[in-house]
Amino acid sequence: MTEKEFHQRFRWLYPHLEEAGRRLRTQQRNRSFNVHTKEDGSRVTDADRQMSDYWMDLISRAFPGETIVCEEDLESHNYPAGCETTWFVDPIDGTSKFIDNSFNYYVLISICIDGQPSFGILYQPERNVVLFGNPHIRARLYTSLEDYREIHRNMSWLNRMPLIVKGARPALRSQLEEVTHLTVKRTSNSSHNIVSPLNAPNTGFVSFRKTAYWDLAAPAAIMESAGYQSALYSKGDPTQYNDGNVHCDRFYCLPPDTPEHVLSFITSVPG
Repeated sequence: MTEKEFHQRFRWLYPHLEEAGRRLRTQQRNRSFNVHTKEDGSRVTDADRQMSDYWMDLISRAFPGETIVCEEDLESHNYPAGCETTWFVDPIDGTSKFIDNSFNYYVLISICIDGQPSFGILYQPERNVVLFGNPHIRARLYTSLEDYREIHRNMSWLNRMPLIVKGARPALRSQLEEVTHLTVKRTSNSSHNIVSPLNAPNTGFVSFRKTAYWDLAAPAAIMESAGYQSALYSKGDPTQYNDGNVHCDRFYCLPPDTPEHVLSFITSVPG
């Protein structure tokens, strides 16, 4: 996909993001949603499902024939492996925060080309700002469609900042600290922690827990546009975002100069 095509898609999406933000802010303020429990025990709201329908309808009509996978559209999870263009949508990333009246919820939209994260949007409705990246630009923070700033950070392992880790037992965190010589901080979340090195003193992010592609693809695309490297693994083997699945069991997003022995440890050690 060319730079022009990425730009056209971004400009098309932007007003729809703002409309989604308006709807979500209104529903949260008015508490005009019901809360349900999914089979995996997580919470979901009417707002999640309504916004899932919103994005599925918009994208499928604008880009017919392209694969769309949305968290709350279970039928979309059964997509064929090997798709050239695959969209991943999380209509509300941080549903619990949305329910609890916190501002820390997001909309995630990504496009993977030939299985690689190539276009990533992280939209925060409460601030009405968009973090965006693709292979042709530096990561950008938009406050409107015409107003943005590029994000420049010194992406280096040598900065020796803490490593954010999801799903690591205490013993594994201790091993990581021995191997990396970094402070390891635990988190139960993923998406906004993956992009946190852009504005916080973190080295990068590693997940040892089953994680959905719609949580990973957008921040991975953004971070790769900022100079980071990312990869995902399933059952110990490297895989791609168009492998016909919707979850991986290992993921990392780290600086380009991360030592090879660290990457080897992360990808091979049992979780």
